[in-house]
Amino acid sequence: MEDSTLQLVPGRSVGFMTLGCSLHEVLMTIKAEVKAFPRFQLYHDDSCPIDSPTHLTLPENGLRLRFDGPDQRLRLVEVLDFTKARLVYKDVEVFKAADGQAGIPSGAVGPKFRHIYDRLLGPTYGGEYLPPKLGDQNAYGTYNLSYPGIAFNFPVQHSAYSPKKDFISLLSSSATGPATSMAVFSGESWQKARGTLFTAPPLNPRALALAGKPKEGGTDEIELARIRGEGRIELVRRSSPPFWIILSETTPQDLIVELGAPDSIYRKNDHRLSIHKDRRASDASDLPALGLANNGSDDRLASDSGSQIGTDDEDDWEEDDEAATEIQEREVAAAEHFYNYYHHGFDLLISQPTPLSSASPTSPHQETDDHVDGDLSVQPLNHLTVTKVIFHGNVPGSYQFNRHRRSRWTLEHVPTDIDASALDSEMSFGEISNRLKQVFKPYYENPEEEKLQQRGMALNRGWGDSPGSSCELLGGWEDASGRKSKFANAESGVVDGDVGNVELFGFPGMVFEVLKNGAVSALTEVVVSQVPKFPPHNATMLTPTRILRASQWSSTIRIPKSTFPPRSTPNPAYFRRCTDDLYQWQKKRRTNGDEKGEIGEETFVLHDGPPYANGPLHIGHALNKITKDIICRYQMGQGKRVDYVPGWDCHGLPIELKALQAQGENTNGSARVKKDPVAIRKAARKLATKTIAEQMKGFKEWAVMGDWENPYKTMNKDFEIRQLEVFKKMHEKGLIHRQFKPVYWSPSSHTALAEAELEYDENHKSTAAFVRFEVTKPKNPASWWPEEVQDLEAVIWTTTPWTIPANRAIAIHNDMEYSMVHFPALASQYMGTKKPFLLVATSRMEHLESFLKGEEFTVIHSGIRGSDLAQAGLQYINPFTQNSHTVIHADFVSDSSGSGLVHLAPGHGMDDYNVCAQLGIEAFAPVDDEGRYTADAFPSKPGLLKGLAVSGEGKDAVIKFLWNKNGLLATHEITHKYPIDWRTKQPVIIRATKQWFASVDSIKDSVMRSLQHVKFIPESGRSRLESFVQGRSQWCISRQRAWGVPIPALYRVDGDEREAVMDSETIQHIIGVIQKNGIDSWWSDPEDDPKWIPSHLSGTYIRGKETMDVWFDSGTSWTLLHQRPSQPPADVYFEGTDQHRGWFQSSLLTHIATQPTSSDFTPKAPFSTLITHGFTLDAEGRKMSKSIGNVISPAEIMSGTLVAPQVVKNKNGKGPIKSQDTKLLKNSALGADALRLWVARSDYTKDVVISEPILKSVHSMLHKFRVTLRWLVGVLSLPTCPPPFTSFDALKSSVQLSGPSSELLADRIALFKLSEVSKDVQNNYAQYKFFHGSIALGNYVFHDLSAFYFETVKDRIYTGSVEECQTAQQVLGVVFYELLQMLAPVCPLLVEEVWDHLPEKLKEGSVHPARMVWKPFTVSPYENKEVMQRWTEDINKIFSAIKNAQERLRKEKHIGSGLESDVYICLPKTVDSGSESLFCIPGVEEQLTNNFVVSNVRVVERSQLERKLQEVKEARVPYAEEWYGERVDVVVVRAESHKCPRCWRFLAEQEGELCKRCEDVTKEVGL
Repeated sequence: MEDSTLQLVPGRSVGFMTLGCSLHEVLMTIKAEVKAFPRFQLYHDDSCPIDSPTHLTLPENGLRLRFDGPDQRLRLVEVLDFTKARLVYKDVEVFKAADGQAGIPSGAVGPKFRHIYDRLLGPTYGGEYLPPKLGDQNAYGTYNLSYPGIAFNFPVQHSAYSPKKDFISLLSSSATGPATSMAVFSGESWQKARGTLFTAPPLNPRALALAGKPKEGGTDEIELARIRGEGRIELVRRSSPPFWIILSETTPQDLIVELGAPDSIYRKNDHRLSIHKDRRASDASDLPALGLANNGSDDRLASDSGSQIGTDDEDDWEEDDEAATEIQEREVAAAEHFYNYYHHGFDLLISQPTPLSSASPTSPHQETDDHVDGDLSVQPLNHLTVTKVIFHGNVPGSYQFNRHRRSRWTLEHVPTDIDASALDSEMSFGEISNRLKQVFKPYYENPEEEKLQQRGMALNRGWGDSPGSSCELLGGWEDASGRKSKFANAESGVVDGDVGNVELFGFPGMVFEVLKNGAVSALTEVVVSQVPKFPPHNATMLTPTRILRASQWSSTIRIPKSTFPPRSTPNPAYFRRCTDDLYQWQKKRRTNGDEKGEIGEETFVLHDGPPYANGPLHIGHALNKITKDIICRYQMGQGKRVDYVPGWDCHGLPIELKALQAQGENTNGSARVKKDPVAIRKAARKLATKTIAEQMKGFKEWAVMGDWENPYKTMNKDFEIRQLEVFKKMHEKGLIHRQFKPVYWSPSSHTALAEAELEYDENHKSTAAFVRFEVTKPKNPASWWPEEVQDLEAVIWTTTPWTIPANRAIAIHNDMEYSMVHFPALASQYMGTKKPFLLVATSRMEHLESFLKGEEFTVIHSGIRGSDLAQAGLQYINPFTQNSHTVIHADFVSDSSGSGLVHLAPGHGMDDYNVCAQLGIEAFAPVDDEGRYTADAFPSKPGLLKGLAVSGEGKDAVIKFLWNKNGLLATHEITHKYPIDWRTKQPVIIRATKQWFASVDSIKDSVMRSLQHVKFIPESGRSRLESFVQGRSQWCISRQRAWGVPIPALYRVDGDEREAVMDSETIQHIIGVIQKNGIDSWWSDPEDDPKWIPSHLSGTYIRGKETMDVWFDSGTSWTLLHQRPSQPPADVYFEGTDQHRGWFQSSLLTHIATQPTSSDFTPKAPFSTLITHGFTLDAEGRKMSKSIGNVISPAEIMSGTLVAPQVVKNKNGKGPIKSQDTKLLKNSALGADALRLWVARSDYTKDVVISEPILKSVHSMLHKFRVTLRWLVGVLSLPTCPPPFTSFDALKSSVQLSGPSSELLADRIALFKLSEVSKDVQNNYAQYKFFHGSIALGNYVFHDLSAFYFETVKDRIYTGSVEECQTAQQVLGVVFYELLQMLAPVCPLLVEEVWDHLPEKLKEGSVHPARMVWKPFTVSPYENKEVMQRWTEDINKIFSAIKNAQERLRKEKHIGSGLESDVYICLPKTVDSGSESLFCIPGVEEQLTNNFVVSNVRVVERSQLERKLQEVKEARVPYAEEWYGERVDVVVVRAESHKCPRCWRFLAEQEGELCKRCEDVTKEVGL
């Protein structure tokens, strides 16, 4: 948090404050950064804290944060004072107060519109104007300008606003002040987002640690806790399956596996809740934390001072009992501790199992009625478990130290006859209490007992200094007069003046902390359910499931084996097949051009935006090139011929400078050695050629396919000729002209620069000066000129005093007020009776006086309007040229800085030039190419300035001269942002030179019309590109460098004069010479070589030295594409978002410029779809930089060095390897597919974050793909049961048409789920949403295949009959082939490798999945999709209940494998009736047995179920669920039959015998 500077990310975050994170997270960070955030204020609405936002104000930082009431998650960050908020956006400071910057009417200052528009965020759509409340025309309204995720408020003079006025002009004018405030939010615009700002689901997680990471990148968050009663709590997670906490059974290890490590572990006294249970000695109430290792901090943690009241009906402890229980109390207290999960909103007490109690009288989950109240859990006493859960209500103001975190919960176990709905955390306690009193009324023996237990007890929340965990326990139910344990914390006490601010209300298993306004502040779950104790289980039931099968049956078991390795093995043949071979195959086989060679409609063209050939590949290259390859591969999979020709941008200053550096040339100063252009070009060409070879090798290693044999390079002759032809057409249309006007000029590079070639130094220091210009008194002065004023000087303020010699005008504003003032201190500078007066803006006088050592002005005359000065044509003298110039009006003049008068040097300022050009004032720039003054800067004394660098000694010489000539009022130093050359890092200047320009104004309308037919992804790219085009009138296309395409201009030599000559014939003649002699001859031939002079010219001519802007080079690359009459030449352009002002725009302008301009012609952009991607960031959201050390190379991802090696078990499988045994560490390298999968799973429409957790999830997913495909290859390669088909594509067509040969429910569901994911992936790929498609594919493999279908089908593959196995192979064959087709665009190497390991017969009879036209798999038309969806949901419900029951039985040591269980399902008649019911399927019980991987499933009537429950007193777990409004019972019991030694199902009638099915199968094979 250095210097309190915060990084701004629109729509996401301000510094660490990420939208969606919790108030707790923000407060904890702020409290830890006291220097950066010295003070904060927290506000909330006491009357409705849940419904109203919570405000967190940081007064010293100028920020206000707003959190929603229900979840207290950050929804809005507002900047209210820019002078205090130090914000940086992409290395550009949002606002930096200039010296003396005055405020607008409200007094606040902020960034100006032009700074936001030009430097920060660029173009956007118009915003919303809010008029002032008063009718005063001079009052200021508010203009809200919104970008995606960020908005600004500007004060606008109401009289200046008009709905018809262009908002850019309005906000750029002096009628608009700097921004007064800023908001960061989640949404497309403020106007669209504000209505749902506090209700829409937030995109980011609560935890700052998870911000910017995908769901698999960190521990999942809890969204809802469903309290089921009897100590069972279901935690519904953000994206993962639910996790169940069972009190007195769930262990700390379970928590860490499912929820991750706790945010804090905190040991302290637990005033043990003893409501509705007998006090036992082992409860060890009120014990301190003994033996606690606290990482060096004080062991004496603050205790819970909540309640000092003894338990109700507490038995007196006898003195002789105390000695007996003392040691046990200490041990229990030392073991107890809390797991604090701040971001989930709850704390968990880890302790020994607690006594049991009865369930809710209305709970559907009661298991038995014969337990004894007070029995202990089945867990041993020395086994730590979760015994208490505290859910925090997080209501502001509930007590002094608020946790600022909240959990949502529902009470599912307390239905009544009147209301069966769940109670929830959003209800008032009164509503909750009324229901609970009704439910638990039968629990009490008499009304007095009920009243006693449900009374509210005051709880004091004066906790004093709480530890960082903020975990304060809900106190017990102790009375103040009751005796406390001798081990109670001595520091526990009541804080005066803070008594009874909350109350506790107890119910069986629950304690509520309630505010005075009725809101629930916290809920504690404390009572476990009854778990019956069973006798020791038969040891045979716990036989390990992973043992060798009996040798006598091993020959009948089919074990899938494959040569396909679980980890990648680099093979050059795979690369060649899936790149070069595949591209050439599709190019030849799918050629559909016509006789003229024009490309047909079924060709897909992705035009490659050329990367610079000047350096090694980085992760941004990977994101770009691999996404393009995925696009091309998908389109090829749709049957199209793909045309993708990779290219390189070879010209330009970056390559030229790097070539010179390689030869040891000095390129950073004015002393730079001027090398021969021919030698420069030779060195640059050599560097570019070498770099292209290196980059091409890298691209091919990423399995990017394309026409690598014929890439385009902008330095190739054929490309350069095409470029010159475009230039010629533009010249013939009158779009090319030469003009003397200011441009960015780099003295260190000796060339003009485009704005995209600039960076900004945020801490540049400059000398600012108040300069006095002598005003010439008019012969007939106006009435506003007082008679006593004879000598008047106009005072201007400038940060570039070196431009004073080039001054050509002084600008004022017509609507501003000016004054003539006398400054007595100046009188001593003059001899005789001369009495100088100064002309300044009235509103700036006080500011000027602050620089004059306490002296004050004497106002001689005020109230002079700026329009009076301009209309009078006031004249003044330039002290250097001694020329007379005029005072004029300019819109951009304001009273926010300086003196209110602006010095204009049209040769050194863009705005100055535009104003002066309209009045016919010519630009003047007496500065040479090296940034040094020429003799013209001071004609009368040329030696004073000539040869001095304007940004150094030249500036000092100007200031010295003005000071000696009484031309200065004051100087001072300022620190501000200043442009620098992005290559040399040296300051640039603005300098008027003669440059070649391309006019944009005349084609702007056609450009805008062409964009109407373009699809933009994301859509925000449209406004960005349109705004760049609209804001551009000219394009400076000339550069003063040698390495580039020359501008084809000749210059007539007339003495010292050089007159540019350019016409169509001259350009064509030059093109012809270049075709014959090569482009290098332009520099190598003598400058007056006659072969370059066309015959129609007479006189002496020389060739020009300028080259074209590199954006013009790459912008004409569309000429390489075949022109298609009915559509643009390219289907897709795909590049980074910075190319809106670069390649996208230059391609668009040059393409439109060469098209007809008639009104009846519809202009076409060079692309149909324009897709942009973001930049790559590290885990903290920073740009990757070598200086920071956060650069990640693609090679590191491919090699796996960024992911920790995976520890595997020893070869004997008995335990992990030893740390020193490095041979058994798995190499985590997964090759190019790992890099490609990371790209595919990244949302490229935003900035892409890359970090180790993300890469781990990618490696995990790719490994899952490999082992899944490996198993499938094994199944399809079974020697004893070859698949009943030889062609995958024929099999797919057959199954789609008529369905599988099997009518088994599992097969039908598997094909249905396959059709769903195939359609989903296809739709996402088609919309270029590869991140959605690849994530959907991963979820399918994890959940639908591995977790469900593979488990159900393994028994048929391994132990079933040949018919059973082959029917499964048919379904798996369809799944396998469809899976390969979905993976082909993303992981082509994996697909190629898998295909190589298939049986030859299958490969020969099938079309390669990458060459097959992929149409999503669809289920048979005879299949009812709605019914299948309902059946799938029904099975999932039952399966979930079975799994939960099996876990209970497994923990109780009743079963091991799921096959050791039988399942009974009891359905109401309304559920199991109907032809479309799941339970009306023939043989449903046997099919469900396979689906649930158990030994038996029986669907029974209720009477049968009740008999079964009476028979089985042990090892059974019943569940009941609401299903279609009816109660459905699922009971899991220990299997009744014996284990079959072959299939392991418990279906054998006798121990050691085979089951009936296995007997039949063995007979089939002759055993």
